[in-house]
Amino acid sequence: MNRSRICSVLLASFVLCAVTTYPDWPRFRGPSGNSIVSDPAFDPAAVAAARTLWTARVGKGYSAISIVGNRGVTMGNDGTRDHVVCLDVTNGRELWRFDYPAKPGSYPGPRASPWIENGRVYTVSYWGHVHCLDLATGRSYWNVDLVKAIGADVGSWGIAGSPVVTNQRIYINAGHSGCALDAATGRVIWKGMPGKTGFSTPVLVPFRGRLHVALFGAKAFLLVDAEQGRIAAEHPWETSWDVNAADPLMVQPDRFFISSGYRRGCALVDVSSTPPREVWNNKTLASHFSSPVLHQGHIYGCDGNAGRGDLVCLRASDGQEQWRQKLGFGSLILANEYIVYFNEKGDIIVGPVDSKGFQPMAQARGIVTDGKVWTAPVLDRGILYMRSDQGTIVAVDARRAGGRAR
Repeated sequence: MNRSRICSVLLASFVLCAVTTYPDWPRFRGPSGNSIVSDPAFDPAAVAAARTLWTARVGKGYSAISIVGNRGVTMGNDGTRDHVVCLDVTNGRELWRFDYPAKPGSYPGPRASPWIENGRVYTVSYWGHVHCLDLATGRSYWNVDLVKAIGADVGSWGIAGSPVVTNQRIYINAGHSGCALDAATGRVIWKGMPGKTGFSTPVLVPFRGRLHVALFGAKAFLLVDAEQGRIAAEHPWETSWDVNAADPLMVQPDRFFISSGYRRGCALVDVSSTPPREVWNNKTLASHFSSPVLHQGHIYGCDGNAGRGDLVCLRASDGQEQWRQKLGFGSLILANEYIVYFNEKGDIIVGPVDSKGFQPMAQARGIVTDGKVWTAPVLDRGILYMRSDQGTIVAVDARRAGGRAR
């Protein structure tokens, strides 16, 4: 597919398909990478019953489960080794496990979620180990050490952005402005400027007629040409501890919402000019690492650092707060026009998405109790998947009546 065709497809998807129905959840933040999904099997009222289908333990970390068909893949660490674990999502049974030596790091374990495509699984570790595995067997096709290959600086917190795969390339937020690998071989196609790594997942966007990668670097928001790795736009944005972790959000062509914790706040950045300019900047939504979601001109997200947080709605055009709910620090998705919010205590809160206010209609408390729930929600075929930092994954039945068989 040529570059113009890629950009046309991307533009159409942003303009016409904000919500898309997919049968799988193959990557971080769902099939479209924006935490928005239409799932005909999902019944928000069923959350109140909180029927647990199964529980599995995969090792410490924050990697969300990625699902294609009946196979779900995630990552964990046991103190000396990383594990890439494939589960049968109908019952939680382990199908295969791929291990390699890896220290746990600070806040132990992998952060990134796998990407599954065409029978292959792509993973990125805390330390920058990239693996390509066979979905059916766990056999390794290739691996790359980003520290050696591109001189990536994993910093104090490790690589956290998940891989993004398109057009036979893997894009990873590593170094100052990311890198691209060949999906078939792991060969480095381009590497960006050296420097500290940011923590967001790359977001593919059209810009000036070409495919670009939107990244939150350690000290700036960047747009990088996906073909060549050239920086097309850069806006300085410094946060305590260099924790720029929430994914950039394209609000409209040439305008991006960015947000960071430690009371750094948020801004709408216009990249049509050189240098980019801020349309507005305030502290209404300071996202530590929970990525916000755009719906009908409004942004929904978690304001606050781990340990304390509010669910907030603000108007994208001017940044004005519309409402705030004290639900605790957490992450969200939008499913069938409902907000599904996981807080760090292991609670699920569900209510209709509405810019005028939030009214919970179903809640389930303490689904996971052995650690913090900092991993974003996953919803696949009416089943919600919650993961704790200690490595416990719980599958919660939220299917419509009559949809009990997967």
